[in-house]
Amino acid sequence: MEANAMVRSANPAGRILTLGELLVDLIPLEDGGRIAAPGAVLKTASGSAGICACAAALLGARSGFLGKVGVDALSRMVYDTLVEAGVDCSRVVVSPEGQIGLAFLEYLPDGRRNYQYYRSGSVGSRYAAQDLDRAYLAGAYALHFPGMLLELSEPMREASMEAARLAREAGVLVSFDPNLRVELGRSAEAEARMMRALSLADVIAPTLEEGRAITGRRSVGDVLRALHALGPSVVALTRDKDGAVLSIGGQVALCGGIDVPVADPTGAGDTFDAALLVALQRGMALEQAALFANCAGTLAVTRRGAIGMALPTREQVEALMMQQPCTVERVRLEELE
Repeated sequence: MEANAMVRSANPAGRILTLGELLVDLIPLEDGGRIAAPGAVLKTASGSAGICACAAALLGARSGFLGKVGVDALSRMVYDTLVEAGVDCSRVVVSPEGQIGLAFLEYLPDGRRNYQYYRSGSVGSRYAAQDLDRAYLAGAYALHFPGMLLELSEPMREASMEAARLAREAGVLVSFDPNLRVELGRSAEAEARMMRALSLADVIAPTLEEGRAITGRRSVGDVLRALHALGPSVVALTRDKDGAVLSIGGQVALCGGIDVPVADPTGAGDTFDAALLVALQRGMALEQAALFANCAGTLAVTRRGAIGMALPTREQVEALMMQQPCTVERVRLEELE
């Protein structure tokens, strides 16, 4: 079975568009470096949707980004980095309304990542529904957006939901990554917004823990079935070092983990999202699509930084696939526990 057999776009050769906020990540160069301590930092273009757009381009797709940047130097750096990666930025709004947001990242002694954001009123959060180019969106293969946009700002919330609605009307695939902070909990209002976005999506790729939080179920099979019941026809679950799962049309591909040295997991999920959409657009078989996305997400953790530094190319992903780096098993969804 081809992975796209159950999900079709009105524009099979269109661009993979992502909508979101661009950021600059600042990461201490010294191992164990902390935000509060002095020292040099690595500066890298970032932002979930930006990473996804760049990853899609590097994996061989035509991609484009929808968002807003400022006229400040760091906005220019990030904008130029996307263009250099092959992303169409012709619909990015350049505005003097504010500056691009910053994200400082540190690794805690227990291995967890900690982000400290400087993004209140950032120019990216000011993107609004009226900034959408409806014709450009209607000609896309897919629209992808992360769930954090629903809580970023009122303008971005409205823009993301309007973009998803317009995409569905035009027959464009809608891809949604819940992007939850499970440990922080959610308000009833945030829960309702999340469920609305899930109902508009054709493709979703939460982590297994996010899937459990959304559905209240525990086993992989129960989580998949509950997520499909919300509307999406393509459901992937990433499982960190334990690999990934892809469910389409009642069939599930189970990919094991791939043993690689982990330098920085930033952007791994966004790269997985991009690879899944690329695989769907190419019409890969179910197992190949799952393996392609699993390999792409895995390679993204092997280098520090994000856009322009750590994202894998199609050739690198295919080379890893040729090594048969993990088990891939197909099962029927109804039989999966």
